[in-house]
Amino acid sequence: MYALQTVGSTTSSVKDDTEVLDLDDVGNSIVEQIITNSNAVKRTGNITANGYQSSQTHPAIHNYEQNVKKYSTGLCFWTIFQAVGLTCVATIICRSIIYQHGYFEVSPHSNSTSITKNQFSNWHYSLSTIGFIYLYANSIFMIKSHKSKVSLPYVMLHTFAYLVSALGLCAMYVHKEAGKPEGSAFYEGHLYSIHSWTGILAAAMFTVQWLTAGATFMMPCLHSIGLPLGKMFSLYTTIMSTIALIAGLNQHAIKTLAMNYKTYSIESLVLNGFGLLVIIFLFLIGYMVIKPYRN
Repeated sequence: MYALQTVGSTTSSVKDDTEVLDLDDVGNSIVEQIITNSNAVKRTGNITANGYQSSQTHPAIHNYEQNVKKYSTGLCFWTIFQAVGLTCVATIICRSIIYQHGYFEVSPHSNSTSITKNQFSNWHYSLSTIGFIYLYANSIFMIKSHKSKVSLPYVMLHTFAYLVSALGLCAMYVHKEAGKPEGSAFYEGHLYSIHSWTGILAAAMFTVQWLTAGATFMMPCLHSIGLPLGKMFSLYTTIMSTIALIAGLNQHAIKTLAMNYKTYSIESLVLNGFGLLVIIFLFLIGYMVIKPYRN
């Protein structure tokens, strides 16, 4: 009897252990199914029991992710844009200081400061690069296509760029006048090269853009017409300014360096590198204006 009870109890114990093992297998199977279904939900974007929905089907999350992606891409291009632009400005300034005697000349006897004819040329190319190219390009991206008005910071930056560019043109005028013989006509020595013609055209376009920007800022009725046209017209003005700068740079290098320009001197390489940087800067401007995530 005792033996039968032992066998019976042993049999019962084995049965209970088998049930526990079966329950563990069922539990593991349920966990595996939950994990599998969760992964399938993440891939397909179906709604789960707790209301989860993937970003592919949820409009708000999807739009947020797209905006973050566009913002990151635009920030990357903006960083490259600023780096190239500032490198252009730094290159032409360093070249003027290192190779062309800077911007001022101090007399050791009278302790006075003056500007020579060649230094006026340095002022011209430096101020033109800062005003016509760098500052003007930055003002383009202050015209927001999704806004209905012209902002005051845009008008202020545009005006500052215009004044800097005008000073650059005045510096070249003084440079030309300094070498003219007395009694010559006022137009002699001016406006005879492709650099002069394209420069005057760029200055005229800049003036029109500045006047229309001020008018658009003062008269809200012109916003719907002026804003879309203003950005593209600014791009055309930048292209014309770049053409004028490259043409003048080539003319200046041939005239100033003479035979050293053909012998790959360091200054000639610096000028050629500066020209390539300006062209790359122009490509970045055009790309950021055309693409929708430029802002």
